[in-house]
Amino acid sequence: MIAPSVIHSAEPDDYFAIRIVDAATGRGIPLVELRTTDQNRHFTDSNGYVAFLEPGLMDQLVWFDVGSWGYESPAGPFGTTGIAWNTTPGTEALLELPRKNLAERLYRQTGVGIYRDTVLLGKTPPWQVPLVNAQVTGCDSVQTVIYRDRMRWFWQDTNQVKFPLGSFSMTGATSPLPHELNADIGVPLEYFVREPNGFAKEMARVEQDAKHPIWVDGLMVVRDEQQQERLVARYVAARHDFSVAQMGLMIYDDSEEVFLEHSRLPLPTESRLFPRDHPVRVSVDGTDHFYFGTPPTVRVPADMESTLSPSRYQGLSCLAEDGTIRRDETGGIRFTWRQGQQPITSDQIEGLIREGQLLPEEAPFALREVQTNKPVRVGNGSVAWNPFLKQWTLLFCEQGGDSFLGEVWFAVANAPEGPWVVCQKIATHARPGQNMDFYNPMQHPELLREDGRVIYFEGTFVNTFSGTTVAVPRYNYNQLMYRLDVSDERLQLPRPPSGLSNARPSNITTPVGVR
Repeated sequence: MIAPSVIHSAEPDDYFAIRIVDAATGRGIPLVELRTTDQNRHFTDSNGYVAFLEPGLMDQLVWFDVGSWGYESPAGPFGTTGIAWNTTPGTEALLELPRKNLAERLYRQTGVGIYRDTVLLGKTPPWQVPLVNAQVTGCDSVQTVIYRDRMRWFWQDTNQVKFPLGSFSMTGATSPLPHELNADIGVPLEYFVREPNGFAKEMARVEQDAKHPIWVDGLMVVRDEQQQERLVARYVAARHDFSVAQMGLMIYDDSEEVFLEHSRLPLPTESRLFPRDHPVRVSVDGTDHFYFGTPPTVRVPADMESTLSPSRYQGLSCLAEDGTIRRDETGGIRFTWRQGQQPITSDQIEGLIREGQLLPEEAPFALREVQTNKPVRVGNGSVAWNPFLKQWTLLFCEQGGDSFLGEVWFAVANAPEGPWVVCQKIATHARPGQNMDFYNPMQHPELLREDGRVIYFEGTFVNTFSGTTVAVPRYNYNQLMYRLDVSDERLQLPRPPSGLSNARPSNITTPVGVR
């Protein structure tokens, strides 16, 4: 028997080390659950390790039920899924798991103890990430931008160590530029903090009638009249039911390192012509535009005056003012961009298809599963240009899928606005009785490797909408990073049809001065 005093002063050799690795890559798998028969749950850290030290369960044969989202479990006797190990202190067990996901989970990006078990075992993490960074325990929905020679990361509501309530006005950090990073192992984040050794500071200031959480998205780098870089974004003051109480545009104040309110916008019930999500910079007939949406249905010229002028925003639609469908001389559907035109919505598209006025193949984003042709309802995500495929890529979470908001899909098109026709699932967060969300996934085009053959994306792993009542320790409400090899032979997406426009990726891939 191990006395409690021994546990509190445990040395690395007191633990039984368990490492779970990806059978294809040999890399440690984060977020693998190991459950003993007394229902004690352990989860691997971002290096794939569990440091096991349990009174009464050491130095004997112990059964571990093993499972993880997107991986096959080892088959045990009588239909069980797990394995038994002798938990001898100072020894290590290794287990390879076959991956069902096309995408590979790499590491947890935010929160406490990213390499906790690696450290407990006296091993060296892949890089020196602090066990607690800026007192942050959880971060929601990432936004990134390269601005003024730094890569900047922003999150919405953020949890802290010392109190259940944290920051509800955006938090942020900087990191080295993409060419100085190794996205396979992690991103060193330097948070903006309230004070030395303090919690991450609030980075969005808005005058509002009532106190609401402030969410910021639609980050755009533009140039002012003096040709200086400026950072423009949208904010939403959100009610508890996620409805919008107030909305407006913001400009980043470089002296204070904070977003300040610039102007108010009409609510989404009045107009949908505003920046949102993760803008992609696109060249159209020699003029750069920002495109917004999943997929894009709103755009604006990529200059400061236009981004701050709601009247300059354009919507994509096939509907005339009287609600009828616009068609060309051959009877084909005409989707056009028009200034001041309200963009067509997914609900409108679905309604037109149900009524027989629009065929699924005529719609720019009536996506269907490539293998079964079943419709897939698109949730939030992002669009990016992929130089390896020489196509636009759409990565999104499904609304109402196997895990409600945890299924991640991938599609390609020849124009950013589509048509997006078929898609393929690349990651699941569904397990029997343990479905989880992975919402607001974002591609990181700035982190592309091997000319775009390897892409990186992350999203928020949480149980909020999944129906699962028990959260995963340390991982819940944090960002997980994945990578996808788009040359994987299992990714079987046919060549997409001709695009709705001649839009091409902008030549301005990074701000001037950044290389």
